[in-house]
Amino acid sequence: MKEIIKIIESSEYRITSQVDSKGKYFVKVKSLIGSGYSADHYHYYLFKDGGYESREITIDVLDRLLESILKNGDTEGFYIDIEGGINKSAIEPNNIRHSVSLKEKSFTSRGEKLLHHWPIFKKYSETGFGSIIRATLTLHQLCSSHCQYCSTISRNKSDSITLNEAKLFVKKLYFDQEMYNEKEFYSYNKEYKSVAGSGIRLKGLILSGGGQPNLWPHFTEFVEWLSDLDIELGLITNGFPKKIPENIYKNFDWIRISVTPENASPHYIDNKFNNQYIPEAIKNNDNITVGLSYVYGAWTTNDILYRIKKTIDDWGLSYCRMLTDCNLTRDSQLHEHEKLSDKLYKLGYIDKNGKLLTKIFHQLKYHGTKKEANSLWVDGQCYLQIYNVFWDTTGHDDNSLSSCYTCDSITVLSEEDDFGINTSERKFNSEKWGTVSNNHVEDLFKKPVRPYFNPKIVCRSCLFMRNNRIAKELINTKDYSLLEIDDNISHVNFP
Repeated sequence: MKEIIKIIESSEYRITSQVDSKGKYFVKVKSLIGSGYSADHYHYYLFKDGGYESREITIDVLDRLLESILKNGDTEGFYIDIEGGINKSAIEPNNIRHSVSLKEKSFTSRGEKLLHHWPIFKKYSETGFGSIIRATLTLHQLCSSHCQYCSTISRNKSDSITLNEAKLFVKKLYFDQEMYNEKEFYSYNKEYKSVAGSGIRLKGLILSGGGQPNLWPHFTEFVEWLSDLDIELGLITNGFPKKIPENIYKNFDWIRISVTPENASPHYIDNKFNNQYIPEAIKNNDNITVGLSYVYGAWTTNDILYRIKKTIDDWGLSYCRMLTDCNLTRDSQLHEHEKLSDKLYKLGYIDKNGKLLTKIFHQLKYHGTKKEANSLWVDGQCYLQIYNVFWDTTGHDDNSLSSCYTCDSITVLSEEDDFGINTSERKFNSEKWGTVSNNHVEDLFKKPVRPYFNPKIVCRSCLFMRNNRIAKELINTKDYSLLEIDDNISHVNFP
C-alpha cells in the first residue's frame, strides 16, 4: 500500500511525495489538465563534484526536491544541488563525443533527406506554394504507460478521430494533391516524378498517438485501406495489443518501438522491456525496418543497456536510437548527451570518436537558441510547413475537429533565460502553434504558404533548426543540379 507524505500543487500539476509498498520513496507528477495522466519518479540528479549523479529519492531530499520542481518544472526540477537549485556549467554540442552515422541520417529527422525532394523546394521558391509529402496522424490519445518524459502528459483520453476522418485526411493529401499539382504546377510535378517516382503528393505516413496507435479501434481496417495506396507507412508505438492480427504489421515499411522506463509500463513482465509481447511477424523480417527508441535518464542502468544490445540480435532488429529527455533545457539536455555518449563509449557501443561499433546509435538532438532563431527565421516562417504536417487530435472531442502542426516536438520546447526556466507545455496548443484544422488540410497545398505563428517568438528552442536551415538553403539554391545527394540514406519519405 502506498503512503502519501506531502502534496503540493502548481497551476498545471499535482506533485505528491509517497512511499510505495516496498518502502521506496518516489514523487508522482500528475497533470491537472486533460485526463490526469501521471508519472512516478524514483530517481533524481544530484550535482556533485562538477557533475550530476543519478540518485534514488530518499526522505531527506524530498523537501528540497519538491521546492525545485515547483520552481523549475517537472523535468528540470529533478536536477538539484545541495542547496536545492540548479548548478551546471555551459557546454556546446561539439564538446560531446559523437559522430553522425548513416543510421542516424536514415532513421531520425535529419535534413539531409530533404535533398531527395528538391523539386518541391524549387516549386516553393518560384511560386510560394507548399507540397505536403510527409504526414503523421495521432489517431487518438490513449496510452497505458506512465513515462517520466512524456511529451503529451496533459492530453485527453477522449480525443479520438473516426475512420472516415482519417481516410479523408489521407485522400486529400494523396489523391487531391497529386491532381492539383498535375493541373496547376505541371512542370514541377513532372520534375518531381523524375526524381521521386510519383507526382507531388503524400509519400510517407506515420501512425502515432498517445503511445499506442494500435489501440485505436479502427487501426486494422485503416492499415488495410492504406496498404492499397502507394504510401510508405511507419508506426511508432510502445506496445502491441494482442487482439491485433499479427499480419497487419507486414504492411508497414518501418516500425519504431519505444522502450519506456521499465517501471512505467504495465506490459513489461517482471519490469523488463524484453519480456513484452512482440508480434512474430516483425521479428527477423527483412521486409520491415524495425528498431528501438530509448530515452536516457536517471532511470537508466547498465543492465537495460546490455539487454537492449542483446534484444536487437534476439529480435533481428535494425537499430536502437538513444537520445535524452527533450523536455530539458538546452544546457541540461547537452549535459545528458555528454553522459550518454560517455556511457556508450565505456560499454563499447561506440568508439572514442563516437563512431558506431554496434547497431546502437546516439542521436544528438538538442534545443536551438534565441540567437539561432532570429538568424534562421528572418521572415517569421517555419520551413517545415512547406513539406510536413502533423495532425494531433487534441480538442477533437469538444470541437469535432482538431489542428495540424508543422512538427511533433513543439510540446517539449523548453528554454532558460535571465528570468528563469520556461518549461515545456507537454500538450498541443493550437492557439500557439496550430496551422489548419484537419478538415482544411488542403489549404496547406492549395493556398500560398504563410506563417501561422512566429517561430522566432514561440519556437526559439526548436529541436529541428537544422532541418529548417537545410530547407531554407534548398529554397535559395540557384542550381539544383549541383546538389550532392547521398543515395545511401534510406527512409527519405519520412522525417
